[in-house]
Amino acid sequence: MLTGALLCFHANAQELKRTEPDLSDYIPLLNAAGYQVFTFDISSLKEETYNIELIIREYAGGTLVEDPLGSERPRFFLRNRRMLSDFPEEYRNEIIAQGPIYDLDKGICTLGEKITIGFSPSADSLKTVMMMVENIGALKKPLALKPQTVSPGKEEYMYDYFPFKVDKIQLGEFIPLVMLGSYWFDEEADCFRFCGEDELEADLSSKILSLVPHYYVFGMSVTKR
Repeated sequence: MLTGALLCFHANAQELKRTEPDLSDYIPLLNAAGYQVFTFDISSLKEETYNIELIIREYAGGTLVEDPLGSERPRFFLRNRRMLSDFPEEYRNEIIAQGPIYDLDKGICTLGEKITIGFSPSADSLKTVMMMVENIGALKKPLALKPQTVSPGKEEYMYDYFPFKVDKIQLGEFIPLVMLGSYWFDEEADCFRFCGEDELEADLSSKILSLVPHYYVFGMSVTKR
């Protein structure tokens, strides 16, 4: 009887063991600490060379904030790929030898198949954004945030993110990808909130944009090289 009881106990026991965490286990911790990443597939561009302008627009009270430098502000362009023909002929064999080459037959040295937009906290009043074309280059910029008054004499910086609906690349047009915006006060609910659609409309017509007092839109414009 004792032997039977022991066998029954072992048969019903549930196994528990420690495992090594993988990268996905860190994502909730990074998000809670203020880190966030969005990625967008641009591999459909790979058959030709394009200029990709990375663009940041700021809005306050629903109105675009004009850049004080205006047209004098340098614009930030990256290509979607680097070709072997972009380099002087005398260096090409050395570049091939050093490798790796994405597609030697087509003469493609490096290819950016995705755009990454990542955010990191700098201080209560600042965030840093990095917009990257994979394997090509990146734009890094600090972003000034605006506080919300949560009670007399107390202010907090409360911001969150929404991606935009994207399905195709229209050449020469501004394509919004991600919005970083502040919470707004909902008088009916008597609380600050940041909720709405899962994705925002690319024409900026989403109702939430009329409620958010301060936000940034991160996007791109693609033109044929």
